[in-house]
Amino acid sequence: MRQLSREVKMEGSFNFRDLGGYETTDGKRVKNGMLFRSGNLSRITETDKNRLREMGIKNICDLRDNDEVNKHPDPILEGVTWNHIPLIKDEEVVRQPGDLNQFETKLMNSKPGEMLLSLNREMISNTLEFRRIFQLLIDNPTEPMLFHCMAGKDRTGVVAALLLSLLRVPREVIEEDYLYTNNLLEEIERGFTAIGYILPSHIDREVVKAIYEARIDYIRAFFDEIEKKFGDVDIYLSQGIGLSEEEITLLRNHLLES
Repeated sequence: MRQLSREVKMEGSFNFRDLGGYETTDGKRVKNGMLFRSGNLSRITETDKNRLREMGIKNICDLRDNDEVNKHPDPILEGVTWNHIPLIKDEEVVRQPGDLNQFETKLMNSKPGEMLLSLNREMISNTLEFRRIFQLLIDNPTEPMLFHCMAGKDRTGVVAALLLSLLRVPREVIEEDYLYTNNLLEEIERGFTAIGYILPSHIDREVVKAIYEARIDYIRAFFDEIEKKFGDVDIYLSQGIGLSEEEITLLRNHLLES
């Protein structure tokens, strides 16, 4: 795999990356320092907070559910607006590794990875939520934005996929960006352990791997569902999410190098 993603090392977070530098189908590049993705932020240190300030991040999109936010809230950062935009509003599904203890019975009765395939398909229904995320960029096109969930993989991954699709980054590069999480699995597992998620030894390791790993089938399930319901991603962006040609042009103008 090409080392396309630029990692940002943080003391109290993980899977933190800048989406800048990706080349588009028309020969442009995504600007560095504008779009950031990450995992859980609840343990970031003062050094990390200073790093975020240096990056100029003004909006954080927290894609987690209410229970995750209540247990592990993002810190309040001066000058930064926290936007809660949950992408899975069902607390009875496995969304991330921290849910493994809670849903052992469900996991025992399903194939490894089956729940995440379903989760990724179902996330295309979040058109209003995706619109809110894009609107933040439309309203603040010169200000860097960070979006995150718990592991920084699936919910974060589909938002990254939509943003990069709008910017005309090739699908194979978008898939590589999604799969880059697999280079950071030990770091992610340490991050979950640090917030108290200790996995019982009797849970099937293949099930655990299926939740932690970024698998190509997961992100393809998201795109396949879009194509099944809307025809292609461009139609989904315009007719599903409701982005006008003018808004799409504005975002490309500000998020791509000239």
